[in-house]
Amino acid sequence: MSLNSRKRRAETQIISDDEAEQTHKEEKDKQHCQMMSHYAIPDIPSHIVFDILSRLPIKALFNCRRVCKLWLSLIAETYFAKLHFSRSQVGLLAKAVYDKRESRKLHLVDLQIAPYTHPRDAGMKLVPKINLPKNPGIPIMLNSCNGLLCLCEPETNEPIYVCNPILGEYITLPKCSTGTICGCGGSAFGFSSITNQYKVVRSSYRVAIDPVTGSQMSGDYDEAEIYTIGEGLWRSIGKIPYTIVNDSFDSLLNGAFHWLDFDHSRPELICCFDFGSEQFQVVPEPSEFVPLEKHLLGYMRVGVLRGCLSICDFSKKDHVAIWVMKDYGVKESWSKDLVIENIYDRKEWDCYEPIMILKNGKILMLFNRNALLLYDPMLECFEDVHIYGIGSDFHGIAHVPSLVSLRDVAKGENLKMCRA
Repeated sequence: MSLNSRKRRAETQIISDDEAEQTHKEEKDKQHCQMMSHYAIPDIPSHIVFDILSRLPIKALFNCRRVCKLWLSLIAETYFAKLHFSRSQVGLLAKAVYDKRESRKLHLVDLQIAPYTHPRDAGMKLVPKINLPKNPGIPIMLNSCNGLLCLCEPETNEPIYVCNPILGEYITLPKCSTGTICGCGGSAFGFSSITNQYKVVRSSYRVAIDPVTGSQMSGDYDEAEIYTIGEGLWRSIGKIPYTIVNDSFDSLLNGAFHWLDFDHSRPELICCFDFGSEQFQVVPEPSEFVPLEKHLLGYMRVGVLRGCLSICDFSKKDHVAIWVMKDYGVKESWSKDLVIENIYDRKEWDCYEPIMILKNGKILMLFNRNALLLYDPMLECFEDVHIYGIGSDFHGIAHVPSLVSLRDVAKGENLKMCRA
């Protein structure tokens, strides 16, 4: 067998480190999928049908579920869902804002085709909508991981939800442990490849209370709690050196959630929380960055570009600089990959976040968290990218759609369905 043939064959296999029972189940699912696809279109080899379906964008795949009952069952199989997710591309999950009121409806935009096709073809409205329990505020989107979305109520950050917006499934996490909280910090959602578990971490600013008198003591501190999906309770991980900040389009990389530390009293610039070790860590910043620039962090965003950690610096009025860390964790691997100059009509508060570099070299960027821009390095100009059905104002985060059910990853949790 040729090398190319072996590679093609390897693409249709998923190696699992789970127990033998799980491996046997996935192999059985694979055989079932191949058998059904064979009977669905007898003139086309089953492995080709399976391969084609697993490469389709999520919107087209939803239409394929209506072809016949066999295809519907095939697409619902666990093995197929995992293979399809491994081949899916990051998209934009957007929630519209109308006159300072956020919608409960979500829109998923295919960023690979959005700049080039009819805008209606690039996006899909998620149905059923995210109609969570009626609480005072409309849930805000925190971040996405492996096709699952984490949301929370504004201001109090409770309750926290984890859902699959594609399938309309969600779970509600219990409230954090009791205690006197002076202020709510940020929260983040991630996955530990060590334990194969999903986790939510939450930071808060607490007031020390005397257990005997109940009076306030000196020594306020930041604390963090973590919730492992499926375990049913929050665990304290004690005092923490940094407070979580969740303000980037996409900052989840290598099993860690990243943010920029705004505290002027600390020298650290890039902080992260590793979901495997459950530790707060520091990532070295570019050598060219100096402590005096810390007050400019409000004009920077950390993100992920082509699988690498990146920083977009828009603190200067006449240009935007994009830094990329080619070798994760290595300070010397930072490089200034692109400088966008001659930006006209730039306002002081304008915010730029690079989302991805397309195959043609153009850079898709999120502008002010409510618009998409396409930058052409050759022509040195921007193009507007309009999103059908959302309007001019929205909140958006990175999301890779997945057909993997919460039933498979949140066993023991009270799973509910979102109703339109």
